[in-house]
Amino acid sequence: MFFTYLRRELRRRIRQAIFIALGLAIGIGLVITVTAASAGVRNAQSTVLHALEETGTDITVTQAPAAGSGEGGRFGFRGVFGSGRPKAGTKIRVDTLVNRGLGTLNASSVSTIAKSGNVAAVAGGLTLTDTVVTGTIPGFSASGPGGFGGGNGGNGGRFRGFLTPSSFTVDGVDLAQGALGPLSSGKLAKGRTFTSTDAGANVAVVDSNYATQKKLGVGSTLTIAKKKFTVIGIVQEPQGDNPSDAYI
Repeated sequence: MFFTYLRRELRRRIRQAIFIALGLAIGIGLVITVTAASAGVRNAQSTVLHALEETGTDITVTQAPAAGSGEGGRFGFRGVFGSGRPKAGTKIRVDTLVNRGLGTLNASSVSTIAKSGNVAAVAGGLTLTDTVVTGTIPGFSASGPGGFGGGNGGNGGRFRGFLTPSSFTVDGVDLAQGALGPLSSGKLAKGRTFTSTDAGANVAVVDSNYATQKKLGVGSTLTIAKKKFTVIGIVQEPQGDNPSDAYI
């Protein structure tokens, strides 16, 4: 009897029933949409803020190089071979590790900065560039194919010989402050990161892009300033970051 009465009422008021059903459906849909959007925003904020909280370096303190200190890292024959220039035709391989554009800070500066107000922790570090120059010392020839620079000499001759420079960036990591510094935002992809037992050891952690470019893996050997370093780990840096090629 109840269902018969309900069916007759619905047939009689079909339009009202449809409008009421649509209103309820729209209301329920809006509630679900707002709830889902709110939860999504809350989760996104939590993820982003959590990543920011884990960023190890908030402020980087540097110092300009002193005049005449040679921190610019320009290549010159005198600094490598002494006062004289090597003879034309000499084959060379020069590997230097320098700091380009930045001066050095005393180790005591780390303690001084740590005692400043609102400083939670401080880590020392190095920002270096390893530059390798290989080839043959160019010389002047009155004839023959061109060489270094491809320019003509004063008497119509050319310089002969080639020098090929290549470089990669190297960061020094403070082992006592692993949560800070250049490796703080990196994610270990292979191998391991540094431990306190690595102090003084010739080991390196390599950025994943540089490892792919140079075909390096865990256990590979990387030469830095004429010293061989064993690759113990490979890290991936966040997109938009400007990582170094190698960490020591």
